[in-house]
Amino acid sequence: MVRPPGSERPLYVRIAMSLKARILAGTYQPGSRLPAEERLTDSFRASRSTIRQAIADLRATGYVTSRQGSGTFVADPLPIDPLSPRSGPVYTGFLDDLDHEAHHVHEIHRTRRVVAADARLAAQLRIPVGSDAVRFRGVRVREGRIYGVAVDTIPAEIAGHIDAGVRKRTPTIVDALEAVGYRGHESLQRVEPVALDDATARLCQRRAGEPALAVTGTGYGVDGTPIDAYTLTVVSGYGIGLHLVRASEPRADGLAR
Repeated sequence: MVRPPGSERPLYVRIAMSLKARILAGTYQPGSRLPAEERLTDSFRASRSTIRQAIADLRATGYVTSRQGSGTFVADPLPIDPLSPRSGPVYTGFLDDLDHEAHHVHEIHRTRRVVAADARLAAQLRIPVGSDAVRFRGVRVREGRIYGVAVDTIPAEIAGHIDAGVRKRTPTIVDALEAVGYRGHESLQRVEPVALDDATARLCQRRAGEPALAVTGTGYGVDGTPIDAYTLTVVSGYGIGLHLVRASEPRADGLAR
């Protein structure tokens, strides 16, 4: 995730993303009622029409439902699995930013192996426990510099389309997924500090035990189907920027409120 929705995005989009973040972080639980429209207009300092646009966007993407005379409720179940365990906030951003970053990235030392899905992986990919999945691993390189190791685990049915030819002509497994018709539409990531294990340290030309960041998550297709359970371990010294912009609504004189 590079940045949350910035000021170039319409205000209703920024509000929708903010509400979605609270839903995925567990602030608003599945089945619970969202705050009343009047409270949201005060909270976001936005007009009723803007709040209604944001709610309509969330409704169209399956995050909320509206009941005549009762209000707006968080969908149950949600289109994607919420962050678990819920130990911190969720910051929303756009996959377009990661797509742009991917133009500068490629993988080396790539491997492929079939694994049997344990209970955790099965739940993540929504496949039966014990069924086959394919795990790809590659050392990530940006502008000639190794910055981490990517592990992508994909349902066997999808991975079957990613043959040696596809892997050869695509710089990352994410690109390979897109090349065979599985473009990521939505993703929820968790970022945690870790210490490098022996294998990852060796691949990154580092020492075991050095600090790193583990970015773990699930990527979903446009229909809400999980297509990739992934971990990107980023080694110390590689910076990731987070650009934060407070939502504001222009005044009639063109200045922000």
